[in-house]
Amino acid sequence: MKAHRLILNPYGYEIEAREGETVLQAILRSGFRVFYGCRGGGCGTCKMRLISGVVERGRCSRAVLSEEEEKQGYFLSCQAIPLSDVEIHLVAANRLEKRSGIWHYVSDSEVHHK
Repeated sequence: MKAHRLILNPYGYEIEAREGETVLQAILRSGFRVFYGCRGGGCGTCKMRLISGVVERGRCSRAVLSEEEEKQGYFLSCQAIPLSDVEIHLVAANRLEKRSGIWHYVSDSEVHHK
């Protein structure tokens, strides 16, 4: 099985996605939590931005992820499967949490640990 490395920015965390595993599944399995909703590509809550690498985007509603957003690199983590090592930019709405503490995303230049 081919695994791919995922880098979660702006934090710099590196995790592994197993073959066929979505970005969301890899994040959750790795001891992190992010905000998500339906897991079916219909709500858009788990939207993230691809900085580098390739993902298979999967299905999603155009109401929650427009073609313009896709061109800018956005994808739904509940649907996207990494096809290579990827670098991902998490936004404030993703609300990344780690089991050993809570990481609060404040802005592109500030990350606070509680």
